[in-house]
Formats: sequence, structure tokens, C-alpha cells
Amino acid sequence: MTGAERNRGGTGGRWMLAAALLFFCVAGYVGAMRATVGLSLVESDADAARRDLVYSVIHVGLLVGAAMVGFVTGKWVNGLGLAFAVLFVVVLATAMVGLQVVTFEVACSGGPNGLIRHWHC
Repeated sequence: MTGAERNRGGTGGRWMLAAALLFFCVAGYVGAMRATVGLSLVESDADAARRDLVYSVIHVGLLVGAAMVGFVTGKWVNGLGLAFAVLFVVVLATAMVGLQVVTFEVACSGGPNGLIRHWHC
């Protein structure tokens, strides 16, 4: 049985699962950042170093995790593991940057501060 024969029917559910996993990667980022909002209040150099370390672990860890989830999902959906890994990483990285920019703009334009971190405007 070739790959084309194996993947001929019933892939709609697989694509929906891939989209759901991608959504959960972004939701995991938002949840992790919301859980660490208190770390963004910096009063000393030690606080800043701890905040930077935690943020680095969150961002790198989630990007590596998204690459692994994307690879496994891509192999399962249609055999394109590397393509899905790149897709998951690019979408998550774009969401990370977008959320940071949006929350900065909201906080610095008089809106609520501390949605995913405290900003200093």
C-alpha cells in the first residue's frame, strides 16, 4: 500500500485535529504568559534576570514543543512532518510577536496593563 492509497479518504478529521493542536499551542503560550504576569514587575536587577530567564524558557520551550507536535502531526496527516513543524513554529512565533505588540499598544494607550505582562510605557 502506497502513501497515496493510505491517505485517500477521511483526512478532513485529521486536518481539523491539526488545526486544533495549533490552536492549543497558541493557547498554551497565552496561558503560560498569564501565569507569569507577576514576574514582569521588576524592582531590581535580580528580578529582571529572573524574568528574562523565565520568558526565555517559555518562548524557546513552546517553540521547540510546537516543532515536535507539528512534526508528529504532519507525519500522521500526510507524511510531511518537516513542513508541519515549520508551519507550527511560524504560526506560533507570529502569534507570540502579535500578542506582545497588541498588549503593548493596549497598555500604552490607556487600556488594561498586565494582560500577558506588565508594560512600562
